[in-house]
Amino acid sequence: MSKIKLPKSDRKRALILVDIQHGFIKRWDKSFEKNLRSLFAQETYDLYVEATFHAEKGSLWDKQTKWTFPYEPTAPWGLELLKGKKVVKVKKTTRSTFKGNIKLEALLKKNKIEEVHIVGFDTGSCVYATAQESFDKGFFTYVIEECTGSSDGLKMHKNAISVLRRLGLTNH
Repeated sequence: MSKIKLPKSDRKRALILVDIQHGFIKRWDKSFEKNLRSLFAQETYDLYVEATFHAEKGSLWDKQTKWTFPYEPTAPWGLELLKGKKVVKVKKTTRSTFKGNIKLEALLKKNKIEEVHIVGFDTGSCVYATAQESFDKGFFTYVIEECTGSSDGLKMHKNAISVLRRLGLTNH
């Protein structure tokens, strides 16, 4: 497994896993899972946040975009990686993990977390929104590029990474 470049830091860190659900990752290549496994083998975090998304019939997603996504859990191999870790589960119906069913900002501050690393799907949507809000709430924030993807394909992923890099919100 190749080593993933991470910022050097002595801060307490959390890893937010955004929407690692089959409905989002099914069109992504196997490098995502391989890279995430590499990250878990390489690093230990003080806290792990497992975020899952759903958009039901009748939701704003359905009404405005004509799109729904029924609830599904994190992919089994993702749950395997989290086994034995200090994990907070967030269910959300919006892009940002900070707007889920848990008061994430307060929880991170209670655990003295100063730095947040973000992995998952979709780079230009939920990962992006979570990264922006994390930074705005005062956390050092890094999207781990090798561990993100877009269900809309590589072009959308690369465009989002380009914007996140410009904002200084990635590990590269």
